[in-house]
Amino acid sequence: MRIEGDCVKEFKRDLAYHFSEEMNHPFARPKWVYISLSHKCTYSCKMCGVVNILKGHELSGETVVCALEEIASWDWDSTVVLTGGEPFLRRDIFDIIGRAVSAGVRTEAVSNGSLIDEAMAERIVSSGLKNIAVSLDGALPETHDYFRGKGAFDAALRAVRNLAAAKKRFGRGPQISVWSTIMKENIPELSRMPALAVSEGAECFVMHPVIVAQDDMQNTSGSAPFWPGEKEIGILREQIKLITAPGGGCGVTAFLHDPALWADYFSGRLERRQWKCNPFVFINIGPDGEIRSCGESFGNIKDAGITAALFTREASEAREKMKKCRKPCLQTCWAHPDADTISVLTEKIIVSSRNIPGRAVLLRECLAELKEYKTILKGKPVYTRGDKCSR
Repeated sequence: MRIEGDCVKEFKRDLAYHFSEEMNHPFARPKWVYISLSHKCTYSCKMCGVVNILKGHELSGETVVCALEEIASWDWDSTVVLTGGEPFLRRDIFDIIGRAVSAGVRTEAVSNGSLIDEAMAERIVSSGLKNIAVSLDGALPETHDYFRGKGAFDAALRAVRNLAAAKKRFGRGPQISVWSTIMKENIPELSRMPALAVSEGAECFVMHPVIVAQDDMQNTSGSAPFWPGEKEIGILREQIKLITAPGGGCGVTAFLHDPALWADYFSGRLERRQWKCNPFVFINIGPDGEIRSCGESFGNIKDAGITAALFTREASEAREKMKKCRKPCLQTCWAHPDADTISVLTEKIIVSSRNIPGRAVLLRECLAELKEYKTILKGKPVYTRGDKCSR
C-alpha cells in the first residue's frame, strides 16, 4: 500500500511542477530551499565571493525557525539546505537543525569542513541531518588550496574522516557527501576524486560545473575566471570517460544529469532541450531574508513569508525571466526533468505501477488529477491558493 501511495503521490507532485511552469502559477512548492544563514566564512574562496556580498546581514534564529515551520506546513517533499558562508560558524546552528528536524523538515547542510573536528562531527552525526556535504575541489592539496587557502585540503579530508568515524561509533547518521566544483584548474584530477572521497569515508560524491555570478546564474559567461578553454574541455571529455567507466565512480558518484553535458555547457553548445530550468523547483533565502529563484528577489521572509511571496507579481516576473533565459546554467537545483512533458509523466506512472495490485484504480486516480488541470486550463479554477500543496 505504501508503494502504491508513493507512486500516485510522486505523479501528482510531478504534475504540479509541470503545470506550475506551464501556467506560471505555484501549484507546487519548492523541492529545494537553500537558506544562507549568513555569508560569514572561514575562507575567502576565489571562485565564490559570497563573503563580499550582503556583509553585516545575518538571519536571526527566530526568523529561520519561522521559515522552517512554514515549510513544514506545506506537506511537500521539500528539502532545506543550510548553507552560507560557513553554516557551522553559527553558535545556534544545532538549535536550528533541531527545530527543523522536530518539525519534520528534511534538512541538509553544506560545509567547507574547516570547523568539523571530532566533537563537531559527533554533534552533526547525532543532529538528525539527512546529509552533510563537505566541499573538495581537487585531488591534490595544491589544487584545492589554490581555491580555498593553505591547509583547506587537509581540513576537508579530516572533516570527512571525523564524520565517518562518528557515524561508525553511533551506528547511524546523515549521508556523508563530498561536493566538487568543476573548474579549469581541477579538470585533470576529476577522475581521481571519487576514490579519494571513498578512502576518507564519503558515501556520495557529486560534481557540478562552476558558475560565474553567485547571485544571478543568468550572468554566466564563458569569459569568466576558472572557465575551461578548448584544451581543458578536451581533457574534461577524457575525464568523463574515466569517471563513467565501470568502477570509475567507485559506486558512490551521483550523476544528477548526463556528465557529457558538462562539456557542452563549457563549450557554449548546451541547449534548453537538453537541460532547462523549472522555476518552481528551487528558492534561495539570503542572509537578508530576500527570497530568490534566480536573479532579482520577490519577497522577504521577514514580511509575509515564503508562500505569500510565491504568489506575488514580482515572483511571476522572475519566473518568466527564467523561462526566457537562454543561458542554461546546468545547476541541478533548478531542474526537474521528470516534469518536463506530460508524455514523460504518464510513461513513468505506467511503468512504475506495472506490478502494483489495483493498478487500474491507481491510474484512474492519476487521470482524474490530470483532468483537474485541464479544467483549470479552460479557465475554470477548482482550487484555492493552498489546495494543491496539501497533497
